[in-house]
Amino acid sequence: MLATTRRLPAAARRLRAVAAPSRRQASSAVSRHRPLMKYGDRRPVAANDAFVAPNATVVGRVELRDEASVWYGAVVRGDHADVSIGSVVNVQDRAVIETVSTLESGFPASVSVGDYTSVGAGSCLKSCVVEHTVDIGEGCVIDQGAVVQNTVILEPGTVVPAGALITSGGRWAGNPASLVGPLPEEAAAEIVAKAEAKRVEADAAHAEYDPPAGAP
Repeated sequence: MLATTRRLPAAARRLRAVAAPSRRQASSAVSRHRPLMKYGDRRPVAANDAFVAPNATVVGRVELRDEASVWYGAVVRGDHADVSIGSVVNVQDRAVIETVSTLESGFPASVSVGDYTSVGAGSCLKSCVVEHTVDIGEGCVIDQGAVVQNTVILEPGTVVPAGALITSGGRWAGNPASLVGPLPEEAAAEIVAKAEAKRVEADAAHAEYDPPAGAP
């Protein structure tokens, strides 16, 4: 009896050793990163030619329009309110776009980013409105309820406070953001060209991760 009692723990250990790999495999399948994820009944919608990097995260009610791109490590969260990313918009590496449930002002807590806008690496946008042809430099912050009008350049590290209005046609910098000066006439075309260049880069990356049938 003593010999039998001593053998049982060893047998149990062997059973655990056999079962453990299958549990790890199941856990890996559940936790595998998904670039596009629903949040409750909120689901992201992306145009066929939009690019989302494999390690980016787009979650909740997010709309990615034609030729938009979300780059490596970026996070776009439409979990509390809607997010709309316009055509040929690029959300660069490690940028974060997020929402809150409500704004004290009573305005919608959604995020809207207009066409041909570049969101610089490491920037953070929260429940704000950014109109068309805006160049947001690296590490900028646009806080909740703020509005950035058409054809604006935000220098790297600019902080736009909650509820602020950034008027069209200017270059802004600092914390809090202040007007540096007006933009030249060609600025809008240059902002569009920058977004188009990023679109071409996204097309190449898209082809790399999703090669056509028959490609090597």
